[in-house]
This record gives sequence, C-alpha cells and structure tokens, in this order.
Amino acid sequence: MKKVGEAVKKYFSDKSLYIFLAVTILFFGIFFAVQYAPDTYSVFTTELNAMVEHFFSCGRYITGIALYIIKGIFGASNETVYALSYIFAIICSTLSLYELNKILGKEISNKFICMLVTILLIINPFSLEMFFYVEKGIMMLSILLCVLAVKEIIKYFEGNKKAIIPALILMFIANCCYQGTVGLVVAISLIYIIKYSKNIKDFIINNIVVALVYGIPAVLNFITIRLFFSNSRVSGEVNLSESLSKILTGTKRMLVDTYDILPHFLFLAAIAIALIVLIYKLVTEIKENKARILLALGAVYIIAGTMFATIAPQMMQATDSIWFVARSSYPAAALLGLLIAYLFMNFKFKNVENIIIEILIILFLVVQYICFSTFMIDNYIGGYKDKEIALQIKDLITKYEEETGNKIDTISIYHDSNMQYVYPGLNVSGDMNIKAYSADWCVPQILKFYTGRDFKVVENNEQIKEDFSQNNWEYFDKDQIIFNENVMNLCVF
Repeated sequence: MKKVGEAVKKYFSDKSLYIFLAVTILFFGIFFAVQYAPDTYSVFTTELNAMVEHFFSCGRYITGIALYIIKGIFGASNETVYALSYIFAIICSTLSLYELNKILGKEISNKFICMLVTILLIINPFSLEMFFYVEKGIMMLSILLCVLAVKEIIKYFEGNKKAIIPALILMFIANCCYQGTVGLVVAISLIYIIKYSKNIKDFIINNIVVALVYGIPAVLNFITIRLFFSNSRVSGEVNLSESLSKILTGTKRMLVDTYDILPHFLFLAAIAIALIVLIYKLVTEIKENKARILLALGAVYIIAGTMFATIAPQMMQATDSIWFVARSSYPAAALLGLLIAYLFMNFKFKNVENIIIEILIILFLVVQYICFSTFMIDNYIGGYKDKEIALQIKDLITKYEEETGNKIDTISIYHDSNMQYVYPGLNVSGDMNIKAYSADWCVPQILKFYTGRDFKVVENNEQIKEDFSQNNWEYFDKDQIIFNENVMNLCVF
C-alpha cells in the first residue's frame, strides 16, 4: 500500500503532467460550455434505451454503458452528461500526452522537443473533431487506451511475452469506445518495430504481433456488431470500384486539404520538410549506403503503415458508408509527429538545429491552435442560430394553436431549391459545424429539445413540396412554415 501511495505521489508531483493539462485546456478549453452537433440533440432527446441500443449497434459499447449509468441509473441531466464527458475528455487527453511523453522520453533526449512531438501526435490536426460530440470523453479514452497498448507492445518487444494479453484487452476496450482512433496503436508501434527488429525475421514477427494486437480486437468488435445488431456500415453492399474511388478522393482531402481544418498543403509541406531533414542527415552523417537505404526505407514504412492503418477500416465498410472525416482519419494526422520522432531516434542534432526544429513545430502548432479556435467559436455561433430558429418555430406554433385551437403534433420536412449545410461565413469540415436542420433526422430532435414536444414525421404533400422547391431562402422566414390542421409543413433552407 505504501508503494502505491508513493507511486501516486510521484505521478502527481511530476510537473510535465500539469504542463500537458495546460496544453490540453489551451486547445480545447473553449468547449467547457455546452456545445452542440446534430448528434447531440439526438443523444439529449432520444429515449435512453434506444440511444444505448444505437451506440451498441455501432460497436461502441463503452459509450452506451456510460450513457446508461450516468442518465439511467444516476438520472443526470443533459448538462451534467456534457460536463462529465468534457472533464473526462480533458483528463484522458492529458494522460495520453503524459504517458506517451514518458514512452518517447526514452528515445528523444531533448525533453522540450519530446514534449512538442508528443503534442503533435496526440493533439494532432484531426483531434479537433473528437471534441465536437457529446461522447468526447469516451472518444479520448480510446486514444489513451491506444497509448497504453503501445506501452505493453514495447514490453513485449523487450522480452515480456505476457504483455501481449493486456495489449489485446486494452485494444478491445478501445474499439468498444470508438473505432476511428485505434489505428494510432499501429502508427506509433511502427517506430518501435523498426527499433526492435535486428533482422528480417524480427521485422516480420514484430509486424505480425502489432497486426494481431490491432486486428484481433477490431475483428471481434466487428463480429459482435454483425451477430447481435443491424448496422448499414457493416451489412450494406460493397461496390469495389466505387469504394476505391471514394477512398482515393477521401485520401486526397485528408492529406492535401486536411478536411479544411488547416490551410491546404500545410500538413504535406510540414511532412516534406521532415523528409528533407531526413535526406540531409542521411547524406551528411551516414557513410554506408546500406544504412542510408535502411533508414530511408524506415521512413517510407512509417508513412505507408500509418496510411494503411487509417484507410483499412474504411475498406471494411459498405460503399455507401465510406466517409472520410477528421475523426475517422485520426491516425494519419499523427504522421508528422511520427517522422520527427523517427528523426530524433536515429540522429543527433546540434543546438542550432534543435532550435530551428522547435520554432518550426511551435509555428505549426500556433497555426493549428488558431484554426481550432476558429472552428470552435463558429460552432457556438451555429448552435445559437439553430436555437434561434427553433424558438421562432416554437412561437409560430404557439400562435397558430392559440388562434385555431388545433394541436400541432406532426411535421413534414421539405427542402428549398438550394439546401445550405452550413450558415454563411462559418467554417465547416465534414460533420463539424453543419446546421442542425441540414439533416432531416435531426429536425424533430432539435425541435423536441427546444419545445419539449415529440413530433411525428410524415411524408410530404406533393403540391406543397413543389411550391417550396421554387424558393431559395438565405435565412429563416415564417413563409417556410405552412400549417394544416395538426401538421406543420416545414421547409429547411
């Protein structure tokens, strides 16, 4: 017991823990107040058992269990659910940084650069979307579990063969939290596969070990979904040529555009600089051609392996469900940090070189911070606009009911001629910052959230549909609503 107490004391007395906490709050502190995505309204208004079943059908069992415990057993309010999830996300992010920094600290002697590399890996450009959903705490738990699994894989490489068991368990739980992040365990493990492979045989065996740690839990999670639930992502049709086309397009958006989160080409430019530094070091410091070739191939292997770990899950889905967005591409955004870590694991740098690299990393993180902040602020603006429209609709319903005596309990949802998925002037990326009214399934959810009413959704009236389609609204107008007895015909714009 005394040893446990000493370990805990040592843990909390480590200054780096608080540095990483400050960094996490710096990047994601804006979201301390409740923020909304279309999915949030669904989580907050859908009957609890149905919502839990939805998460289960996606293989996200930890999310479903956590929601049931917090709302079902303890009866927590929506605001409490959000607050607990946010705090847990901050804790998991901080611990992920802290644990990975300890792992990399054994390879990178420069402590400051080690911290910067750790931040590049965990709070990478695609980590932004993890914080856009109410289940952000569980999504960040998945990342923490991946880091802890890497820790066990390293123990295995160092001779502790039993470490494979906790690695598999950690990765299964990670898959049951969120599947989009689990490729991180492969990405980080790649640099350790290289380190602990003294020959081709070791290299092959180590790759198989990491593939099993990644693959077995993922397959088990996939099987449970197929056996016990109906989910279009795993049970729909696969059109190989169309799937490949979507994957190629998605990969381009991921690497070149970074889903419009960062300025286009910035991420690729940063990777290119890292590769130029590698080539410079190979030419100036490595004398043997064989060693040069092996080190160069190591970088190619890291890039190829990371991309495969990111893209492979998309290939397992039905063609219609392939959807490249930041949250499902998280491992790829760790590539910059991985290449820099690889550099410092294999080369020594002069003080002036260290300073230049530090400045470049900090500049990249500053740009990323500004982009993150812009998206987060725009999220609150979009959420306010969604709320404003919902309250206007509520007032119109109340006025109609008072004048006619009819009770509105049914809605029919229409579109104008040019549907907008984001409010003008706001930044959007994939599902981030889209209007709540851009998804038909979300319309009754947000209206329920702000009016307290359940609305039955019915088919369109063809004449009303034709009339609405002749218009192109830029902002909400009372003319977008036509009441007919107990039905509200609502045109979203």
